[in-house]
Amino acid sequence: MSAYNSSRTGITKARIASRKRVAKIAVLPLMFLAGSVLAAPVVQQVSGTFDHKATVTVSGSAFGTKPVAAPLVWDDASGTNILNKWDGAWPNNNPAYNTMYRAPMRAVPLPHGHDTQYIAGAHGDSAGATGGYNVIFYKNLPSVTFPYYIYVSWYERIDPAWVFGGDDNFKTFAYSVCCGPYQMPNNWYMNYGPPSFSSATASPQYQHNDDGGSLENPDENGHNGWWLWGANPTSRWLKVEMAVKLTSQTDGYIKLWEDGVLKDNYLGSTDKYPGTARTIGIGGYARNYGQPNNWRYFADVYIDTSLARVVLANNQTLSKATIIEPQIPSSWADGSISFTVNLGKFTTGQTAYLFVFDATGTSNAIGFPVTAGGGAAAVAISPPSNLRVQ
Repeated sequence: MSAYNSSRTGITKARIASRKRVAKIAVLPLMFLAGSVLAAPVVQQVSGTFDHKATVTVSGSAFGTKPVAAPLVWDDASGTNILNKWDGAWPNNNPAYNTMYRAPMRAVPLPHGHDTQYIAGAHGDSAGATGGYNVIFYKNLPSVTFPYYIYVSWYERIDPAWVFGGDDNFKTFAYSVCCGPYQMPNNWYMNYGPPSFSSATASPQYQHNDDGGSLENPDENGHNGWWLWGANPTSRWLKVEMAVKLTSQTDGYIKLWEDGVLKDNYLGSTDKYPGTARTIGIGGYARNYGQPNNWRYFADVYIDTSLARVVLANNQTLSKATIIEPQIPSSWADGSISFTVNLGKFTTGQTAYLFVFDATGTSNAIGFPVTAGGGAAAVAISPPSNLRVQ
């Protein structure tokens, strides 16, 4: 597949498919003319210690507003009942395979040392949508008004003993009318294969697919549903991020990153479904159900209906980062944000770089350095408060 240039229109990063990384600049929504001036967030200082689950405050300017500071869901699997945070989880009819919080099992370690459990379930039975066909957990959105934005981040892995076969259809994210995933035909989803996801060493190819008529094919980029190749999740944990603009117009988008690299870059309408209630699901259907070895694992799931967020990354240029960990805001004002620290893969003493995104998805261009287990790593040079799109 040929390389392509892709800019994050009103969201987060720029990538090219060849994995050549370039410095990220924020891009104005399409309604603005190129050459207009952007006011990007500026991070000036942090107070507090970046210990895992500590409270830190970042001060600066142009953070914008976020009416509800906290994300819609943050789930690090530290609870006891998955339904305390989610509206449903499948399978749900066999405790041996049900999707739930579980301690490390089947020689599958946690993604990092700050978690004690993950979310896991198996395609072990063949008893329908809730009994083996799907390993998925989902959240209902009671009222979606366009344009509507979704940002999602999670770790995922599948069992090293996964049994492949047939067409190896494997879905990873579901968007549907409410209530519950895959409300036919009014749904679209992300998936691997078929037939690319056919072995523990194969590189699966990302695809978005629509059972109804919301997604364009080809899209406004002139691209069809198949996009770039990803890493195989049987051998290691993958970090997935998605940003979605929901609209019936042609300026919607679906963007998916794997370990910081853009893998899907759809542009076009994203929701022409009836009504306003919707469902978001993490995980999904797999053709190879009825297989006791076919377990799926998830960790650190973050869902929000705003692009405004705070992240820690392992590079001061976000487009070069391979670790991106969302932080958990508790208060949000234009010049001050307080959040609970989520170190994720960062270890004590490691330098991380803090980015603040406003509601348009515009962030500080240069990450503010901090130290895991400490405070500010150094005096950061503030980036310019205005960026110009040429």
